[in-house]
Parts: sequence; structure tokens; C-alpha cells
Amino acid sequence: MAKPFKYAAKNEAPVYESISNNKGVKIINRLLMGTYVGISEEAGDLFKVVTAGPDGWMKKSDLTDNMGLKVFYLDVGQGDGVLLEIGNLRILIDGGPGNHMHGYLTKWQYTYLLRYKKPVHIDYVFISHFDADHYKGLIKVLENPLFTFGTIYHAGILKFAARNNPYNTGLGDVVKVDKQKYLTGIFDDLLTLESEAAYNRDVNLFMKALLKARDENRVGQVKRLKSGDVPVSQNIEGNTFKIEVLAPFNEKVNNKDAFLYWNDDGKTINGHSLVLKATFGQRTMMFGGDLNTQSEEYIMSKYPDAHPFEVDVAKACHHGSSDFSEQFMQKVNPYATVISSGDNEGFSHPRADAIGCAGKYARGARPLVYSTELARSVNSRSKKVLFGMINLRSNGNEIYISQMKEVNKPSDIWDSYKL
Repeated sequence: MAKPFKYAAKNEAPVYESISNNKGVKIINRLLMGTYVGISEEAGDLFKVVTAGPDGWMKKSDLTDNMGLKVFYLDVGQGDGVLLEIGNLRILIDGGPGNHMHGYLTKWQYTYLLRYKKPVHIDYVFISHFDADHYKGLIKVLENPLFTFGTIYHAGILKFAARNNPYNTGLGDVVKVDKQKYLTGIFDDLLTLESEAAYNRDVNLFMKALLKARDENRVGQVKRLKSGDVPVSQNIEGNTFKIEVLAPFNEKVNNKDAFLYWNDDGKTINGHSLVLKATFGQRTMMFGGDLNTQSEEYIMSKYPDAHPFEVDVAKACHHGSSDFSEQFMQKVNPYATVISSGDNEGFSHPRADAIGCAGKYARGARPLVYSTELARSVNSRSKKVLFGMINLRSNGNEIYISQMKEVNKPSDIWDSYKL
């Protein structure tokens, strides 16, 4: 054997309890495409494998040397938090409002490293915008001394505690030109800023954690992104993997970058979220932060003859809010939509019209609409909440999306669809 490990080559690949006459006997586990297994023994057409669940035997034809792309849409409550793994890269897109992201990374995903005090390196962190439900959960990850970071990307708008400007905004300096307001307080390298500035409380906590991680040599660099940037582009397992930035767009005021200031602070910071398009081989995914109707119409106007929005899988903007453009949804035109939202929040996310339109403006005879909130369940014995997750796996040609069944056993654990 060339390697002491392999990956599941197909989705819900069976693991057998034993073998007889070169065939597996009794399925005891099923693995999602790309799942790592250790190889402990070889017999004919099968390998004995060590897995996170029951160990057993797998067909050699169900295993591969390529992991492919894994996307974990985490249930972080009312917020967004996504982990991508591909090749040797680990990528976070947002971190939710609380401790769910840190808990998942430390108590499940990377326990195989952390139990031996080995550092976990996150190559790229994308903060779609500085609303607490998208970045606050990253504070605890930054504070953990066993996590190191390559580049942290953001959209460039911070929140302030005071509104010391003529237009009474909490986003910094605003100017008015020809009846249009522009936000001119734009930030780039956050590592050069002071932690104890006039930011709001959560931004101050983030800055404090970021600068401490810098001082401990655990952060490489921090940069602002804008439309047209391609922060990630590599050849992985014979396929191109890249992340392109479709938005936000900058305008020019006095030859300096500025953002359009819309109705209020919320519309403005949400509307200038990072909009990311990830491509692996022939398959595509979009992550749109908290875009709203106004910003979606604005972004579409910037691509009058281009059509970059259409993807196979879309993370729904703004947790399934009603504030969306139907035309923008039509342009995205995904096979599947993933909505990230939480319980007990006053916005009633996801809204009924957002769910309906996610299905209506989609490809395929049976469009898929997933919800991290609906993927959540309660243990019937302990009554403990089991937080949900939507799993996406791709080899560059195929995409499978899976979630755990609420009542399951290892031999029948997943509810999966192929796109």
C-alpha cells in the first residue's frame, strides 16, 4: 500500500462488518464522499478501515487518494458559519454569533490534532461583514493559542460606538455628493489599527483578540477585498479551485475608495457584504453574506452584460430574509440553497416567501432548500439539542448534499441528494 489512508470515493460508501469470499458482509457504517479512513489491513478487493464510527471493511473501488471538496454549513444559531476543506487548505467563511464555531472546531472537527496539542492552521478566514452574527464567534477561535491563521479577509466597514459625524451614522465618515451619500471610512489592514479605539463593543473585542494573535505570531495578514479580486486560486487534485470576489464594489470620491451609503447603517453594512463565488472543477458555490434588495439590484447593474452569479449551490443571503430581489435569485439559479438561521429570533428567519422563492427560482425538477435550523434535532433520551449541519461534498464533477437523519444508526445515518 502506498498510503496508510484513503478517502471515500462515493457518497454513503458502505463499511462492512466482515468479509466472506472476497465480499463484504453486513453494512455497519456509511461514509460521505471525501471522508478520511485509516487503512489497517488488505484482503483481496477490500481494505480494513479505521473510521470515526464503527471500523470495518470497504471495497477498494469505493476508496480513492483524493479527498475532494468538503463544505460544512454549520448550525451556529442566528448567523452564518461555514468551514471548507480542500487539499491542504482549511477555510472559514464567517463564524456565527457565539461559541458554536469554536465548539465544533475544537470538540469535533480537529480533536485529532488538539488532543495532542498540535496547532490547527486556518489558511483563509473570510468575514463577510462586521455584524456580530457573522464574526463574533471568530473571537474565541482567535483567542485559542492552538489556532494559527494565514490571511483574514474582510469587506472594509467597521462599526463605531459613537455617531460623531454630520450624518449621525455608526459606520464612520460619510460625505454627500450630488444628493448621494458615500461612506468614506474604509479600513484595510486591521493589524495596523488600535484595539482600544472608538469601535463598538464587539468590534473592540475582535480587535483585541486579533492583535493579541498577531503579537503571538499566529496571524499572517489582514486584507480588504473588493469585486474582481481572486484571493484563492490553486490546482488541487487535477481541478482548479478558486474563490472570486463578486462584490462589494467601490465608488470613487475625491479619487479615494468609498461605498454607497443606503437608507441606514444596517442596509449599508449588509449590502456591502463580501459576495464570494467558489469553483472546484466544474462545480460552483456562492456565499452572499447579508445582501438585500437594494444591494442586489446595485450589484446586478455592475454586471450588465456578464452573468457571474449562477452557481450550483447558494448560501441564502441574510438568513432567508424577505428583503431580496427576485431577479437576483433568478440569476443565481442554483440547484440547491442552504439557509443558515436560528431559533428564538425576532426576524422569523427564514421567511416563508424566501423559502418559496428559493425553490421557485432554481434549476432542476426538484430544487433543494436546506436549513441549518431544520437540521437540528433533540435527543429523545437526554433531551439535549443536537446542532445541525449541512454537508456538501464534491469531486469537481459531482456534488452531494447530506444531512443526518434525526433518528439514525451508523448503517443508515444520512439523507443525501446528488445534484
